[in-house]
Amino acid sequence: MTRRGVWVLAGAIGLVLLLAAGLWIWQASSRPASAEGTALAYLDALESGDTDALADVSAPVPETALTAFAAADERISDVALTSVDQSGDTATAEVSFVLADDQRLASLSLSQADGRWRVSTSALGTVRAEASLGDLIAVGDATFANDEEIALFPAVYSVAPAPRELLAGEAEAIVLPGDPVEVALEVTLLPAATEAAQTALDDHLADCTAGGAAIPAGCGIRIPWGTEFQSVSDIRYRIETSPVLTLIPTGFDAVSGILVATVTGTGQDGESRTTTYRTESWSLRGDVAFTEKGLELSVW
Repeated sequence: MTRRGVWVLAGAIGLVLLLAAGLWIWQASSRPASAEGTALAYLDALESGDTDALADVSAPVPETALTAFAAADERISDVALTSVDQSGDTATAEVSFVLADDQRLASLSLSQADGRWRVSTSALGTVRAEASLGDLIAVGDATFANDEEIALFPAVYSVAPAPRELLAGEAEAIVLPGDPVEVALEVTLLPAATEAAQTALDDHLADCTAGGAAIPAGCGIRIPWGTEFQSVSDIRYRIETSPVLTLIPTGFDAVSGILVATVTGTGQDGESRTTTYRTESWSLRGDVAFTEKGLELSVW
């Protein structure tokens, strides 16, 4: 065989080897991850904070768990997979990691469906936060009901009453796989809460005094026109001073308002009549509800 023939043959053999290697790499990369590979991918996602990867290797989890995890104060580190015990379509991975300066050990349950391994929701921990005021709890950008059991990925979280801009009080929750955590929140009102409530009350009173022939309900308006009028055709209001609102744990008090009402109608003598009434003790009470958007007043 000539030297040229040797080079051609060697090149052909090299090409075949390259194609074979490429085929092996493609098959390996397209092969579904093993239980061990899935457990490692789960740990890596927890350590790096990759919520997309976390969702990909987890059984279906609440979207709120992923939203809260994105704002976790501290994630796990120094992860290690110590063993994987597989039996058919289920497996248990023994893992270790560091969280909140302590070495932690945990077991992760995995199951296989449709050719894919996923970490089960039992790998999540739970937090039950009870706030002394308000109906909502915030973990990162996720909002939950007060005293609700919250499923969260392993991490350290700040738990606070919601909305954060109106209520103060915060606690730390160290969430570990499969473990329940209870948190008590002592909640106080921020100055912004009173400001927001006063604004909401002023808006409500503006609606109350828009005018008309009837005295609006839920506005704290009482006009003694019955002794002077047979009927009323129009009432015009002027707010000189809005009642000053004070928030209390069960709702609000608003006092010392000044309201002027000009009533037009038919007097007791059958003639047209217009009379102005003035009160310097306009007051209201009601309930306050804190919502994701702020607060809402319910005036008695």
